[in-house]
Amino acid sequence: MLNVFQIERLCNIVYLDVLISEHNNNNLAYIMNYMLKEGFERETVLPCMMTRSEWEGVAESIIADFALGALFIIKQINDEKTGHRAFCFTCENSPDSAYVIFRGTSGDGEWADNAEGMFVAETPSQKAALDFVKEVRNSFPNIKELCVAGHSKGGNKAQYCAVAGGASVDCCVSVDGQGFSLLFFEKYCDIIEKNRPKIISIAERRDFVNCLGFYLKKPTFYSGRRGDKTEENPYGAPLPYFHCPDALRLKSGATGGIAQNAYISKVINEFVIYFLSGEKHAHKREKTALGLVSLMTDSRDVKQAAEAIAESALVFFELSAKSSEFREDLQGLLTFEKDVIAATLNLIRQTKEGNGEIMETAMRLLAEKLILKPVYFHYFIKSAERFMLFQKKTREAREHLNHIGHFLKIILEHINRRAAGGEISVKL
Repeated sequence: MLNVFQIERLCNIVYLDVLISEHNNNNLAYIMNYMLKEGFERETVLPCMMTRSEWEGVAESIIADFALGALFIIKQINDEKTGHRAFCFTCENSPDSAYVIFRGTSGDGEWADNAEGMFVAETPSQKAALDFVKEVRNSFPNIKELCVAGHSKGGNKAQYCAVAGGASVDCCVSVDGQGFSLLFFEKYCDIIEKNRPKIISIAERRDFVNCLGFYLKKPTFYSGRRGDKTEENPYGAPLPYFHCPDALRLKSGATGGIAQNAYISKVINEFVIYFLSGEKHAHKREKTALGLVSLMTDSRDVKQAAEAIAESALVFFELSAKSSEFREDLQGLLTFEKDVIAATLNLIRQTKEGNGEIMETAMRLLAEKLILKPVYFHYFIKSAERFMLFQKKTREAREHLNHIGHFLKIILEHINRRAAGGEISVKL
């Protein structure tokens, strides 16, 4: 069997359309040589927010690795309607072992499926992944060891198959794969512990996807090369750049060292777990999750997204007021990872048309909810004060947290305008 980081390389290349072209009858060394010579020139937009030089590094590493270069595709699925894509690789000289690799999220349908995975036991996309594994087993009964793997949503699919597929899956590698709902653990509680040992989970320490949901297998975190400040990104790399499939690699191509997960990952996971736990937020989970995911899609619903942001903000401030551990991690985020926040907001401003309108609408909706529910207003003010006090302590922090002050100003001005008879008047 290949090792974890050889399999991680396969999780990279399944994003390349060349694997579904006329060239895919050749081995990977041939395909990667083609990409280096002319294939990358034909790509108008390279996937996964990776640069040309990064993709060339991936191609060169596969060519240099005899075991990877000798692999062939023996089965594939590429459903353009749903976005589901998977390949099965094996080597002619060693057909006993095979690798099913799932691609990460592609298209509006899979984004909606991601949201659904937060509040149902299993999703159509996860079931489709298991169906492909079963087809591989039926088509190639001589395979003795089958490994499933993938990046992001592909990693989630792989973990699902490792549990629900039982004995049909021998090992699993998840790269930045997101977690699962409570209903998944309830449905598969009898077999999770038996199958969990076959799962290997890895992630870049600042990745923001592996922490979405309940961990089936908490990742081993690595620190990659991204984050250096450049003239184009004066604050360093924004969050999406830490989620690309080779983010845990160094510039040399070697794997970065093992590290603690960043505060970004901790804060997101604590927030998501709080929102997914208990009955208090149960009636709003589906609508909120779908609203947030709509920000990622072409068919974005501004009102739905704004309401989801407002609802998430309420839960965020509620958790801030309740949990001292969450506040400590939040302060760590704002202290040590403020550049990542600033870089991410800068990217949103540059590339996400309409998000400014959505954010402002969301803040106004939040203000209205605070008026209607005074308990939330109390939580909000308590948390807002913590933000602003911290902001005032450090000049550098204040510069990077101006967006918080801006949003708070919108909210509080709206509250003051809406308050009957001026009974509520708040100034920061």
